[in-house]
Amino acid sequence: MLASVALAVWSREIAFCIAAGVLGLGWQVASARGWRTEDNKLAVANVLTLLRLALVACLPMLLTWLPRPFFVALVLLILGIDGIDGHVARARGETSVFGAVLDMETDALTVMVLGLLLHREGAVGPWVLVAGLWRYVFASAVAVVPALGDCPASPIYRWVFCLLMIALAGAFVPWAAPARLFAAVGTILVSLSFLHSIVRSRAFRGQPTSKP
Repeated sequence: MLASVALAVWSREIAFCIAAGVLGLGWQVASARGWRTEDNKLAVANVLTLLRLALVACLPMLLTWLPRPFFVALVLLILGIDGIDGHVARARGETSVFGAVLDMETDALTVMVLGLLLHREGAVGPWVLVAGLWRYVFASAVAVVPALGDCPASPIYRWVFCLLMIALAGAFVPWAAPARLFAAVGTILVSLSFLHSIVRSRAFRGQPTSKP
């Protein structure tokens, strides 16, 4: 994903990033038969996440077709579907490790695509890409230093993501100053969130472990 983002920035063609993200997630869904639950029923929550992934893949095209207010509404709709699929998973007993990973990686791709769109349109500077790069850089770091991912999940990160999506949606308004302000707020929030996670992981590693 980091290579595809670099290629997308260099070529100003976001399709490279979208193709890498969609193909990677599509392979995982096909391998795990993610549209089905363990008892072979339709996994409605995962299907909703796949619908969200399809909308994300269409964002560059839709940005050229839709008036900006409608595009802002579409980004907020994607955020709404993100909230619904989690609720559906819990209500239908469809929660799973795979579903959580699919949801998280779709979130990451959404933020990266929105950042690339803002950068390509010239609405804000390249610093907005930091908001999307955090997830992929952090995942790469965890692959090298697994202890970085040791800290337990916190509800605050979910709230930060919601605020980030609202901020990125607001960054597509057709006025330069508010757009930059929204993008800056979102980028700062998600950066603080990841830094907080790193600090928590260090503190978590320092806690004494109980003996059996």
